[in-house]
Amino acid sequence: MMNKDDHELVLEVLRGSRSSFEILIERYQKKIYGMILQMTGDTETARDLTQEIFLKVYMNLPKFNFKYRFFSWLYRIMLNETINALKSKKHFLGLEKAQSIPQEEPAWIRESESNLKLRSAVKELRSDYRSLILLKYWYGLSYQEISETLHISVKKVKNRLFAARMAIRDKLYEKRYFEYD
Repeated sequence: MMNKDDHELVLEVLRGSRSSFEILIERYQKKIYGMILQMTGDTETARDLTQEIFLKVYMNLPKFNFKYRFFSWLYRIMLNETINALKSKKHFLGLEKAQSIPQEEPAWIRESESNLKLRSAVKELRSDYRSLILLKYWYGLSYQEISETLHISVKKVKNRLFAARMAIRDKLYEKRYFEYD
């Protein structure tokens, strides 16, 4: 059952299979939790929001559009719910307060000195840039997948990713990690 694609599992859930929804949760829970943790910086908030998001996904599954990837839809719900939760707190905690990173971190995130500085620069990005960087380089989504997830054109994805990379570069220069040529 774990080898089934997301769309097959969603169809089974819509037909009443709870075990298929459990597989979807197992497949994406760590990723969603990790993204929320990165956005909120609070483990308790991340746990609570992760549960709320999967409940919301379950309740809204009949509205899922099969022309999109399930993860894109799930990510969009996560992003909206997390932003709403942060707004209700009246302030953004930022990534700098994040306690830990999920175990499935990509190789570039390992705790070397240069990667810690890079990570610090990413934490200081505005939230829309940070989301793009995480989607592209943490989760490895293509431009098209990011476009579908964020409901913006591929051209905007490319432009904003370029701007986000330039913002990271500028932050690294500000910290004198690099010297201007």
